[in-house]
Amino acid sequence: MREAILSGKHLPGEALYEVHIAERFGMSRTPVREALHVLAREGFVDALPGRGFLVPRWSHHDVRELYELRESLEGFATACAAKNITPKEIDELEALYQAYLDVRDWEKLVELGDEFHNKIVEFSRNRRLAKMLESLRAQISMTRVSQLRDLQGRRDESASEHRAILDAIVKSDGDLAERKARQHIRSSYESTLLAFRLGANR
Repeated sequence: MREAILSGKHLPGEALYEVHIAERFGMSRTPVREALHVLAREGFVDALPGRGFLVPRWSHHDVRELYELRESLEGFATACAAKNITPKEIDELEALYQAYLDVRDWEKLVELGDEFHNKIVEFSRNRRLAKMLESLRAQISMTRVSQLRDLQGRRDESASEHRAILDAIVKSDGDLAERKARQHIRSSYESTLLAFRLGANR
């Protein structure tokens, strides 16, 4: 179900019915209901008391709030990572960056982009910060899907921005790393708004 939502097979505003999902997967409604509650806690669906579940329909206000939080938190996490990262961890980021360059499938791009950002947060070595970003992870992933799938050229821009972030981390320049991370997230925000407008015109 999570993969189906991220891939766009279930569109924003779509109602999800336990009985239909249970029939599709050939199982009883109980595990389906439990799975939907897990997805609700993760932010992939909205639980409507007495009415079931709904794929969230995002407003521009929702997107702005998310990206304001993401810019502040990930910017700081990137600054911390630049100061705390080890050579082995730099190699991990370099490998993820190279994999991002080599892949064309947009679903795999989203997965690799998520992993790149999540690793930077992990390497910040700030557990409380990581926990705060964990609660936003589902929503961040869903917006990345929109921008990479709907916008030509965003993949190459994103790769270039990742390179700039990584170069700053390699230099152990926390201030530069934070600036590059914030610039990347602002670009992502602008692309997400454009992707939303494109989707609304379909």
